Amino acid sequence: MSVSGGTSPCGSLNPKKTSFQEEDLCLYFGKFRVKMDDSKETNTSSPGSSSNVSPPKPQQQQQSEAYCYPKHEIGFGYSHSAPVPLYSPDIWRGQSDNAAGEYLGSNNVNGQVLTRNGNPRLDAYAGFQSHEVAEKSGMYSNDNWYQSWRTLNDMGNQSSFGNDSLLGSSYIAQTAMTQSGSQHLLASLLTKDSVVTNMIFEGVFDFLFEVMNDSNGHHVFAKLILSCSDNQLFLIVSKIAWNARLLIKISVSRYGSKSVQRLIKVLEKSPLIDIVIVALSSGFEELMTNRSGSFIILKCLNLLDNEKNQKLYEAAINLCIPLAQNEKGCIYLNEFITNSKAPYRETLMNVISSKSKFLSQHPSGNFVLQHIIGLHNPIYSEYICLELRDLYIQLSLQKGGSHVVEKCLNSSGMVHVVSVLLKYEKLCQVARDQYGNYVIQTALKATKRANSPLHQMLISKLLQNRNELVFGFGRKVLGLIDNGIPLE
Repeated sequence: MSVSGGTSPCGSLNPKKTSFQEEDLCLYFGKFRVKMDDSKETNTSSPGSSSNVSPPKPQQQQQSEAYCYPKHEIGFGYSHSAPVPLYSPDIWRGQSDNAAGEYLGSNNVNGQVLTRNGNPRLDAYAGFQSHEVAEKSGMYSNDNWYQSWRTLNDMGNQSSFGNDSLLGSSYIAQTAMTQSGSQHLLASLLTKDSVVTNMIFEGVFDFLFEVMNDSNGHHVFAKLILSCSDNQLFLIVSKIAWNARLLIKISVSRYGSKSVQRLIKVLEKSPLIDIVIVALSSGFEELMTNRSGSFIILKCLNLLDNEKNQKLYEAAINLCIPLAQNEKGCIYLNEFITNSKAPYRETLMNVISSKSKFLSQHPSGNFVLQHIIGLHNPIYSEYICLELRDLYIQLSLQKGGSHVVEKCLNSSGMVHVVSVLLKYEKLCQVARDQYGNYVIQTALKATKRANSPLHQMLISKLLQNRNELVFGFGRKVLGLIDNGIPLE
């Protein structure tokens, strides 16, 4: 990008500038150090230059340059060229070599040759190390710089860069969110070139959540975190911690959920996982009422130990009853309980069992209670069956409640249910009900399977009013008795 003529944005230059001002000026131009080809006193053009002939300079100005600064540090007013481009020739859509075969950039740089890149932003790409470490690693080398960028520059053939800088712009993030662009970035990451990895990281970092939540970008994110240094992973986790609300928002989407799961896998043995768990626990209820969000919680339960999952377990214990009342939350809560580990699993079951009377009559909560009974823990099965002993008849006539009663009949607390049924004078009315008839059938099968004396007592009580069973749903119960009750 060559700029000729006009006035320097920095203002007119004073030959008596201090060294402090000189440093500021160098920073303005990107801190480039260039070598001048002294053999070229006259300006020569190169393909792509913005002008062919440099205007002659006043003698006073030439003396000022000799007195104060090299040509490239005088400012834009009478300079031969702009600073040397940072990036590969392909980006600028123009190539030019001098007589020695040295690359001159897209515009006329009059024989100047780039020897070191001192841009502070690029220093950060060396794994956030010091300038000295970055320099030793060869990061400031022209050869390493251009070679590292060649893979990424191939994408320039598919979309125009124009004159915008790749660094600090959204270009890499936008590329990651396209099918062809993400494939190119994935291929670049496979080279395991640390400079390329650092550049992609910088390009993605400012748009982290957008990339994580994109159908193409989440693939790039998953591959990138495998190549990131510990410092870069720390930056990612820190950004997530400060934007927990955004983390929860993308976690309830398909691709965002996959990205978070991959991050959890990468951080499995890192202390950084604790920060992620705390952030997730802040939106536990929202995650557990969403299919994609619940996958993240289950990933944590299956991958991490109890100590690392402590915040999730505490949130589950505090929110299990509200979740049980949610149409979707009750399903994902059941999965959480199944995958949870002691002692938190028992604590959860105890809290839920203590609310048996309420949950058994709730259209969603009854599913959670059924699940607890179905785990066949004798302690909690007995506890629930005793809690519901005053509600068995009422529950038997309800759609959801009848399923709870059937679960109780197939548990170690069966005797408590049958005892209540035998004491009920209008048992045939239960047998004729659209839901109650299933409860009676289950009671007959359960008592026979257990070879319990309660089986014959139940049959006798039902047959006392046989005529009542020939109507409605009672015929199913009567047919089961007459045809013989199978041992299921």
